[in-house]
Amino acid sequence: MPQPQFESELLSPLALSILELLDEEPMHPYEMATKMRTRHHDEFIRLNFGTLYHSVEVLERNGWILPVEREKEGKRPERTIYKLTDSGREVLTTTLGELLRQPRKEYPHFAAGLMFMHHLTAEQAAAHLRERAEMLDAIIGKFQAVLDELLRQGVTRLALIEVEHKIAMLDAEREWVRGLEREINEGKLEWTVGIDSGHEALRRNHGQRAH
Repeated sequence: MPQPQFESELLSPLALSILELLDEEPMHPYEMATKMRTRHHDEFIRLNFGTLYHSVEVLERNGWILPVEREKEGKRPERTIYKLTDSGREVLTTTLGELLRQPRKEYPHFAAGLMFMHHLTAEQAAAHLRERAEMLDAIIGKFQAVLDELLRQGVTRLALIEVEHKIAMLDAEREWVRGLEREINEGKLEWTVGIDSGHEALRRNHGQRAH
């Protein structure tokens, strides 16, 4: 059976969140946004009404969701209620399978900072890393409090597994950052400010291979 074809932008967490909410029941975009915030999806996706409505339009254009009725309450603007189609459910399950199965190349900002931190002094870099570790302390505490509160409210661990993963990843980063800061402060990480911090050897090796 051929796999469903979809545009790359529809692999976004926001589009997946829309599809999975509609897999539960039909709803209008405002209700989608409310549920995403209640479930703390906005900690993992970029959520605003502009991108939400754009994603809804694209999903509808592809036939993965359909408007089923329009709802009018008082003087509020009319709201369109959407439902998930069979092809939308197939795209949802196929995409989720790919995301779980296949590691994808990501471009985090922190990696860019690490790539070029040799343009700072060792003291500057260590200070910035120490501040990052302190900020990670606060972020981890926030996520842990959210997780504990939702578990107390009876939300299942499976429904919160992404929060658990986030905490684990942040904790691993925090420990690594603290270790790197220690290495810099103790002089265990060789440090030369600027391009000569090891890249010269790469240039020499490349030049030798070219000959």
